[in-house]
Amino acid sequence: GRQRLDSTHVVGNMKIVDGSGSMTLSDIKGNLKIKDGSGSSVIENIVGNVILDDGSGSIKIIKVKGDVEVEDGSGPLKIIDIDGSVTVDDGSGSVTINTVTQNVTIIEEGSGSCSIKNVKGKVKK
Repeated sequence: GRQRLDSTHVVGNMKIVDGSGSMTLSDIKGNLKIKDGSGSSVIENIVGNVILDDGSGSIKIIKVKGDVEVEDGSGPLKIIDIDGSVTVDDGSGSVTINTVTQNVTIIEEGSGSCSIKNVKGKVKK
């Protein structure tokens, strides 16, 4: 069956490999490196860098003090309120990026809408 992973209030770096199911990671002080097969992911209130390799499913990354890198196969992607840089490689699905203090780099936009707003650095597509 489908699994659910919840981690909150963690201090320290985390490396997560998740097959399927929903995942919520919040209030973490440390770097995150995540490989996720499928299922929705919510990552919020992180102090550290976030690297996410996602197969499919919706992704929300909100309030990160650090750099965010996402490789996404399919599904909607929302990245909001990042105090750092954002790099996205997207296969398909909508991409929404709002409020980033540094550069935003879109390696591959894929199919689906792409909305990028309130970026203080440069936007590279």
